[in-house]
Amino acid sequence: MPTCLITGAGRRAGIAAAIAIGLADAGWDIGLTCWPPYDRLMDPSSGADEPAALLTEIRARGVKAEVHEADLSEPAAVVALLDSFVMKLEPFSAVVAAHCRDVGLPLMQTSAEEFDRHFAVNARSVALLLKQFAQRLPGNDGRFVAFTSDALQDNVPYGVSKGALDRIVLAAARELGVRGIRVNCINPGPTDTGWIKDETRNVLIARTPLGRVGQTSDSAALVRYLLSADGGWITGQILHSDGGFR
Repeated sequence: MPTCLITGAGRRAGIAAAIAIGLADAGWDIGLTCWPPYDRLMDPSSGADEPAALLTEIRARGVKAEVHEADLSEPAAVVALLDSFVMKLEPFSAVVAAHCRDVGLPLMQTSAEEFDRHFAVNARSVALLLKQFAQRLPGNDGRFVAFTSDALQDNVPYGVSKGALDRIVLAAARELGVRGIRVNCINPGPTDTGWIKDETRNVLIARTPLGRVGQTSDSAALVRYLLSADGGWITGQILHSDGGFR
């Protein structure tokens, strides 16, 4: 049974949760991470029972699933996290890095500390996940998918840290391809995870040629393809799955 680690799965309405359900339906065992202190700051915030409820929903599909809290801003968190799954799940053959820190701030209001937090979560932790994944991968067929964004104005620390993430993905794809590890990025554009109000929705739809906002199921479908045998020739790509949003 293939096994996938999915980070950032603290909210049932989020992209990570949709990916987890989709992969469970396809027969994958699932490891999840969440970080409640951050998830409760989101709009809408997560309930304390959401990770456990998601776990139950995944297991109901007949696959194994485990969840662990992880503060991925801490350098040692990645090793501790992967070690925590060793006795509970088979080694991961895929990782989906769907976690992030997203505190909307313009440049002139962003402190050095907030820049550091964003880079630690959105860029450094992904690099460390890639490193540990490559070191622990059994065999020579691994898939790693990260999520990026074009956000920038009035969201500077988030946007620039995602730019760093893009470079990490491209570098890793070139370095790790010889080991059979495919590394890609998905840019999903504005996705309805509960934060889009009616006025905002209308603006986003007007900027999207396909005439709607993104759904978490759109990202989940693309991840399933990238992790499948049919997606095995794709690596080193930043894939815009955003309905043409501009």
